[in-house]
Amino acid sequence: MNTTNRALSIIAFYLSEYDMKAVNALGFQTRSEAINSISHNVGNGNNYLKLRRDEFDALPESSSSRKGWRNRPPIREVVEMAAYLRQFSFDEITDIVKALIEHEDSIPVNLTDSQNDSVLDTVDENEFESLINFSDPTARLVVKTETGTYRVYNQSKVVQLKILYRGCCQICGINPVAQFNTNICEAHHILPFSESQNNDSNNIIILCPNHHRLIHKLKPDFDPEKLTFSVKGKDILHVVLDYHLRRN
Repeated sequence: MNTTNRALSIIAFYLSEYDMKAVNALGFQTRSEAINSISHNVGNGNNYLKLRRDEFDALPESSSSRKGWRNRPPIREVVEMAAYLRQFSFDEITDIVKALIEHEDSIPVNLTDSQNDSVLDTVDENEFESLINFSDPTARLVVKTETGTYRVYNQSKVVQLKILYRGCCQICGINPVAQFNTNICEAHHILPFSESQNNDSNNIIILCPNHHRLIHKLKPDFDPEKLTFSVKGKDILHVVLDYHLRRN
């Protein structure tokens, strides 16, 4: 991945807002260790995450002791994202950040039995998305790929992205059951997981059930730059709510 996405901005906000408390919660001892390790893990150079953190440091509401980019006003995206993310508790944003930086692991073929593991030898997209959206969120899915290797699919990333959007669909921007104080939105892989085995956050979009079914029905193409779904070159659906997809 040569380009960055907005998920890194969430991590940068977290490191700015909570500083060493965030660093230690992620299992690091120093700020530089956290920046270097996270940047390496998500496949980006060190500069972007550090510079983005510095932008959040410069916000008037920031409690950071670092000077950050105090010599220039913060861009609107940074201001808006900080205002949104401050709605979450430290524990909530910690879980979200951990999910954004984790990767699924390949495991040996000689699997050991576990009541929390569900093995899918043949991955059907509808069946797989049904499992990731409705099974035990602490469970792991063990998926056999076309190459014969097995990958562990940790569902926490899906769970935390749903929390990030607070029950709202990224296409219509609405929580369809807000009056019931619940979340029925679902995760959808933009590039089908059955083909790509790609569970990176920038391949997951959170949709209400209606838009999720519509996407499966139409099978539209997705433009990651315009954040649009299109059929035969005609844009039909636009992402209106985005905190983790947009490439910078």
